[in-house]
Amino acid sequence: MKRYVSSIALSAVLSSVLFAAPGDSADIEQLRQEMQALKQMVLELKKSNDSLRSSGTYTESEAVAPSSFLVQEVAEIKVSLEGNAKSGFQLAGYASFDWTDAQGENNDFSGVKFAPIFHYQYGDIFQFEGELEITTDDAGETNTVLEYAAGTLFLNDYMGLQVGKFMSPLGQFVQNIHPSWINKMPTAPLGFSHDGAAPTSNVGAALRGGLPKLGDLRSNYVFFVANAPSFEASHGAVGVVAEGKTTSNGVGKTFGGRFAVNPLGGMEIGVSLATGEVSEEIGGTTFKFDPSTGGSTSEPGTIAPASNASAGIIARDYDVFGVDAMYSFNSIDLKAEYIQQKVGSNSNSTLDGGTWKAWYAQASYQFTNIRLEPVLRYSNYISPSQSNFIETDERFAEQESSQWAIGLNYLFANNIIAKVAYEYNQDENNNQPNFDDNSVSAQLAFGF
Repeated sequence: MKRYVSSIALSAVLSSVLFAAPGDSADIEQLRQEMQALKQMVLELKKSNDSLRSSGTYTESEAVAPSSFLVQEVAEIKVSLEGNAKSGFQLAGYASFDWTDAQGENNDFSGVKFAPIFHYQYGDIFQFEGELEITTDDAGETNTVLEYAAGTLFLNDYMGLQVGKFMSPLGQFVQNIHPSWINKMPTAPLGFSHDGAAPTSNVGAALRGGLPKLGDLRSNYVFFVANAPSFEASHGAVGVVAEGKTTSNGVGKTFGGRFAVNPLGGMEIGVSLATGEVSEEIGGTTFKFDPSTGGSTSEPGTIAPASNASAGIIARDYDVFGVDAMYSFNSIDLKAEYIQQKVGSNSNSTLDGGTWKAWYAQASYQFTNIRLEPVLRYSNYISPSQSNFIETDERFAEQESSQWAIGLNYLFANNIIAKVAYEYNQDENNNQPNFDDNSVSAQLAFGF
């Protein structure tokens, strides 16, 4: 009799599990069908038991075996359901559309960007996130770039191990503010875009997390090791290419991190440090002055080696330092950041080392009764000189650029923003053709 009652109870359990199971995927639908079949088997067993009881030939053993089989089947299905319930997938991302009118040039619809972001999480054990950046260039070609793709294993409540390609954790703008629907200006500050003073991404491993609260003081950290960036020269520009690569070209890895504290609600102050080496390929190219264009041209290859060196890969010392601060209070939002990359010298190369520096400060105020948000930003960028090329191309002299930008945003919603900004550009050393040209930019951006 007890086994007969357990069969009825088992039917109820099956019904409840069926009701709670998600039904979006084909696998879950298959599990639903299997449970329906098991439920039907329970009903048939109940009828069989009723028939046995009415005939007076009912025995305990006749009901036990089928019930045990069903219990095992249900247990396996419940384990499968629990595994699916722990898995979560989300599609997020952002898109933006730009218009620019620069002094002395035609106004154009100058940019289209679509950046889908994929999130997957398995319980409190593992998380994956990846972003594709899809853009259209001035030739109408579509360019697709893997912005980042990294998996994180949660080691405990205060630490996760991240591996893959991730946005540079040095500083604040690149890793957290650069998406167009978060950035309050249509453009990035000087020196904080690709090939500027701020590293953009890494391929490696990182430990990320936060420390336990100390009173009201909160903090977060990241420590990483990654493949080395490269040091390159091309078309009148010399700099560090600090975008994640799958090789260090035989030079030392980059080790670094950022530590930040939150002394007040809405305030964060961070310090970033990194050290290692950069790789430089020498041999094959010398820069030549082109009088017709007033600029330099170069043949395919890399910079020519010094007279006492042969072609190949050389290493240079590499150091990064940065400090950032942000504070949000009511409708006021303040941000500031300084970042620098320093490259050491190497006698085997004709390129000088130097320090690339950039900083910006930004203030914005969002009105409470209307959806307008005025923004003011100042940014400055300095790149060092290259003594071996100054005589033939003035663009290899030290360059210092500054920019005042004033903008006005309209927020259709928290994730849909229209921006317009006027940028006043200044070439401090008068050696950058057309940099003094001011511009008006507009952008529609949204996140999803």
